[in-house]
Amino acid sequence: MCWSGEASTVLATIGFVGAALEYKKAIAKDPTTSLSEVDTDGYLSRHRLRALTLGYFTLMELLQAVNYIYLDVPGPMNALGAFLGFVHISFQPILTIWFVVSFLPKKRLKYWFLKVTVISTIASVMFLLKGIINPSLPGCFATQCTVGNGVLDTLIGNGAIGCSSAMVFKSYPGDWHIAWQWAMNSCGYFATAGYTFVAFILPIFLGGYRIMIYGFVMGPLLAYFLTGNPDEWAAIWCLLSIGFLILVKTPVIERFMTVKHESWKDTFIWLKHRLRSDST
Repeated sequence: MCWSGEASTVLATIGFVGAALEYKKAIAKDPTTSLSEVDTDGYLSRHRLRALTLGYFTLMELLQAVNYIYLDVPGPMNALGAFLGFVHISFQPILTIWFVVSFLPKKRLKYWFLKVTVISTIASVMFLLKGIINPSLPGCFATQCTVGNGVLDTLIGNGAIGCSSAMVFKSYPGDWHIAWQWAMNSCGYFATAGYTFVAFILPIFLGGYRIMIYGFVMGPLLAYFLTGNPDEWAAIWCLLSIGFLILVKTPVIERFMTVKHESWKDTFIWLKHRLRSDST
């Protein structure tokens, strides 16, 4: 393994400091108005949304640091680490989309915030429901998930990432990082579709396609190249917290990711004028 509990602890410390600094921006008073961003924008405060996202993803690093203590040691704490990882991942769509909308112009942010929060909450609940399995329940809730026969097999839908054939919650050493196995039902297709929609499709509708590409590269694509064990993908994907931190703390990247147009209509008008000016 390349990663360790010590590395996760360091990342957790850096992440919480970064989240605190972002929140400090949200509550800092403007000398001219004596008002902070939170005072003027309330729940739509950009830096508070980013601080919440950084804090939530950093919490996973802290969880993994503790999980390393009981890694591959059978027992309740080992299973608890895997279970808490599953729960944390279930609610990531909400914080991810909040991070995306924090880069939208105010008018666009106000229009989309509640809508995307509802959509991402539905996706999160769908993912969480994967953990409910009992023979007395109807449909896919009565049957267990299928273990894939490798990376490609899992990617085309012939298996669920993190599926435990023994129907247990388990943490064990992967090739690079922590690997998790979860007791799940066979309803994973719907949950995965909802999760994928919120993480990689919905940002495009919002205009945040650059952040979507950045998140895809720093999340699933990075996990794909770092390990051939699908059970490990979830833990590696959560290193996205450091990617988000780099984004908000590097001005040139932050400016590049910020959406400047209030609507797609404005975007197309700007593009039309740009093409005309280039042609002349």
